[in-house]
Amino acid sequence: MTSLPAQVIAIEKRADQYQVVVQLRTKYRGSFNTLAFGETKPYIGFLKDGRLDLVYYRDPGLNLGDPFPLWTLH
Repeated sequence: MTSLPAQVIAIEKRADQYQVVVQLRTKYRGSFNTLAFGETKPYIGFLKDGRLDLVYYRDPGLNLGDPFPLWTLH
């Protein structure tokens, strides 16, 4: 696995969900399915143009500006 530098750029709580936006700091051409997350895995997510939109049903314990634990499987 290869570490991908990423940072949390937005967090919003909506009803029983947490929406987290993460910006990748390097170009990544793989798909969302080739990403590996740290201990807190999102319920669902989307990757487009170096931006990850993630949905959690529990508080992921992240703050704005935090580094985001992310790896690529290939």
